[in-house]
Amino acid sequence: MGVSISATNSKYCFDMGGGGFFDLRKNIAYVLNKELGKVYETLIYCHCKADFEEHDRKADEIIAKYDLDRYSGVLDFVYGSDCGGSVDYKACKQIYDLIKDEDFGDKFFRYVMRAHNDYEEFKEFLLECYSHRRQMRWS
Repeated sequence: MGVSISATNSKYCFDMGGGGFFDLRKNIAYVLNKELGKVYETLIYCHCKADFEEHDRKADEIIAKYDLDRYSGVLDFVYGSDCGGSVDYKACKQIYDLIKDEDFGDKFFRYVMRAHNDYEEFKEFLLECYSHRRQMRWS
C-alpha cells in the first residue's frame, strides 16, 4: 500500500510506501522528543489492542512529562491515520518550525527511484502549505 502526501495546487507530491511514511513520522517524533521517538518506533511491533494501549500509555506519559501538547499540530501529523489523514496549515508551520534546522543527512522516505533531498523538499512543502493556507493531506 502506498501513501501520497499532497496539498491543493502544490508543486510537491510525495509518494512513498507505508514504511517510508512511518519513517518520516518517526523521524519527526524523534526531533520533537527523543523519548517519544523511541516509543513511536515501537508502533510497528503493536499487533493487538493491548499492545496499542501500552504504547498509548507510554506516549501519553512522555507527552505529559515534557508538556508536548503545545505541539498539537505535530502530534496530529505523527499520530494521525495512516491513510486518509490531513492537518491544517498551522500544523504545517508547527512541523516546519520543529524540523527547519534539522539535518536529516541522506535519509529519505520516498520510493527509492524518486528519492532525492526528501526532507529539504518536505520542509519547502510545509512552508508552501502555511503561506498559502493549504491543508496537507495524505492518502
